[in-house]
Amino acid sequence: MAEVIKGEKIKKILVQFFKFYLFSLLVTLLQYLMLTFLPELIFQVTTWCCVPCQLVHIHIGIVNTYVFDYPVTGDATGGMGYFAAFVITLFIAQCVNFPMQRNITFKSKGNVFYQIAWYIIAWILITITCSMLMSVYVPICRRFFSTAVYNVIITVINGGVSMIIYFPILKIIFPEVKPETI
Repeated sequence: MAEVIKGEKIKKILVQFFKFYLFSLLVTLLQYLMLTFLPELIFQVTTWCCVPCQLVHIHIGIVNTYVFDYPVTGDATGGMGYFAAFVITLFIAQCVNFPMQRNITFKSKGNVFYQIAWYIIAWILITITCSMLMSVYVPICRRFFSTAVYNVIITVINGGVSMIIYFPILKIIFPEVKPETI
């Protein structure tokens, strides 16, 4: 009997992960599309891309970088303009992701305000972690790839790292609904 229950729990987690993965891919596609067009729009209507954006300096041993490092590049892929596009894109993606994961993947009926608060905390910490990792590979991508390819690579890497971190955290934030006993 315990083996059947264990098998059902594993099946449920796999189904949840499959839904989580599909929704994450949808959100990643949304992010890619937004990061393809929004930076250019910001570049065309503001001068923000001419303002360097280097926030949270880290210097530990050989690591000397910024968590958010968007130097001026002379085009739409740099400066405060690209950082603004990145933040706007990420925020909209999370506004889409939260209700899908909460209501469909995990079918959670917990306190939505509590869940939003913890989701925002997780989102901020995961964003900082991914941004620290980006400081390693973004300069390489900028050097060797076109803007469209560069955006795909950044979106896929960030999405992949985020998915690995988010799934177990969302399992905690969105507790399962216990079936009512009759």
